[in-house]
Amino acid sequence: MYPIESMGSGSKSDSTYLIKNAPSDRVDAANPSDAPESNPPDGRWRTSNPPPGDSLEAKWWPDPELGRAFRRWTGIPPARGEAAKATSMKFLVEHLSVGSLSAVGTAPRSLLPPEPPDFTARVHSTVTRLGTYGPNEEAPEHAALLAMGEDVLPILADLFPGRLWFSRWEPHVQPPRGRSVSALCRTFVRFGNAASPYVAELLKSDDPEVRYYATLVAAELPHPLVIEPLAAALFDDDQGVSRGALYALEVFQEQEGVEGLKESLRALAVASDSDQRSRLLAMRALAVLRDESCVASLIPVLTAHSVLGEAAWRVLRMLTAQDFSASEADWSAWYSKNRDRARVEWLIDSLDHYDREIRAIASRDLKRASAQDYGYGVDMPSEQRQAIQERYRLWWSTQDEPGS
Repeated sequence: MYPIESMGSGSKSDSTYLIKNAPSDRVDAANPSDAPESNPPDGRWRTSNPPPGDSLEAKWWPDPELGRAFRRWTGIPPARGEAAKATSMKFLVEHLSVGSLSAVGTAPRSLLPPEPPDFTARVHSTVTRLGTYGPNEEAPEHAALLAMGEDVLPILADLFPGRLWFSRWEPHVQPPRGRSVSALCRTFVRFGNAASPYVAELLKSDDPEVRYYATLVAAELPHPLVIEPLAAALFDDDQGVSRGALYALEVFQEQEGVEGLKESLRALAVASDSDQRSRLLAMRALAVLRDESCVASLIPVLTAHSVLGEAAWRVLRMLTAQDFSASEADWSAWYSKNRDRARVEWLIDSLDHYDREIRAIASRDLKRASAQDYGYGVDMPSEQRQAIQERYRLWWSTQDEPGS
């Protein structure tokens, strides 16, 4: 059986939703076992509702302007519509090289033997009672569902996401972890790897609400089985789903299959026969995944006579903490000298860069990588920056297995 977890356990950030000025810790719903109807904005191209400002972009990118730029660019539908998206998705899947996992996410889930009607009814009634609890309340029904075992998972998938604690259509700074979306989502997370096949299917749902909340749960269940459907969700018509998939994949950095995804995204980013938005989305994902291996691929894109050239420049600037404008020759010369060094070393070098914004990019990602900043400030005198630069070099020399 599965370890029992109380509904209110964990840190405060894990157990509370992020709805702004909510009147209580519960979202009213006519039937607690059903997902509440959402009220998205009108129009084909949809997004969730974070407040004005950088929101998630501030977390994802050390260069805020890059985040704002991608938010503008990727909010535009493909110029060639559904046909363009279908072509890009076919390209992505064909190039998605994950070794023995090449068929991941393509086969229907293995259905469990039919359960007696009384079992299904018991699960439904348990989920209904579960939905009456708030995020900080302990629910015996949560433990009861875990005790019933994996047989409940297909039934829970049919009821997903359950009664919500967090609504993406309310203003929020950033979405919560999957376990804080609803009591049903918390139960999914507690089932661990056993829930992964069902989450993979939920990511392919026809309902964008289901797909969106599934991306948040997927971020808590890093498993090779969900990589392909998350990769597809990067190109979702619903911007909230696309951004949620990006957030989830960032958590998957060390997961088997992610390197294959990066290779596929690199190929799509430079594929001249793909639509512009798909190529921009591929570049955005490579930036979020901090894929320094894409530098060589993006340098030739600098001369593209479209927003693609600017996007390539901004991604290169963020990944390398250097800036050679649109000069392909200068970028190539720098990369040929530094390609065998770790990205952390690039960042350390740029702590004393002449460009203040470059210094800011380097310091933000170094703090992210090392969990310390040694008191660095982008506007401090050069000699003080150099002293902290040496402290970072000393820290880096002590790392057993340096990585980017």
